[in-house]
Amino acid sequence: MKIISVSIALVFALINFLVPVTVMSAEKLEIEHPIKSPQKYTDKEKCDNCGMDRNKWARTRHEFQNSKGSFHTCSMHCAAVLSMKTKDAPKDVKVAEYLKPENMLDAERAFYVVGSTAPGTMSPISKVAFPTKEEAEKFSSKYGGTVMNFEGALNAAKTGVEKQNRHEHKH
Repeated sequence: MKIISVSIALVFALINFLVPVTVMSAEKLEIEHPIKSPQKYTDKEKCDNCGMDRNKWARTRHEFQNSKGSFHTCSMHCAAVLSMKTKDAPKDVKVAEYLKPENMLDAERAFYVVGSTAPGTMSPISKVAFPTKEEAEKFSSKYGGTVMNFEGALNAAKTGVEKQNRHEHKH
């Protein structure tokens, strides 16, 4: 009986961990992500953390520098992982504009929507960037999530990575 209750508890824990946090009244976003047949958005095609195709995941790609070098990732999640691995904060961060992925934004000036119905990249909780607060708020009012700055979105990503790492080390 103990094995069954532990298994049921594990199933519920996994469901809670894997299901993205979204606002129940938010609409489901109908946008192609990943992009099945992408144009060439970047010459740095592979994510430096996970190896995914950054052209397919163009809507959430990031680029940054730190004392360890230049990094190109498919997502805020992978940017957080590399920042944690190198023990150095990302600097000069650029992020793709979610709705116009051909545009790269200065992440410090971008507005992120965290936890909308947009699909997450490498994380169950999406982190997508917009050039203006108004655009981010408009998106958030329709698709849920919280508008925040780069630092807030990076901290949310790091918290997700830490939670994932704790979960993986328990098993």
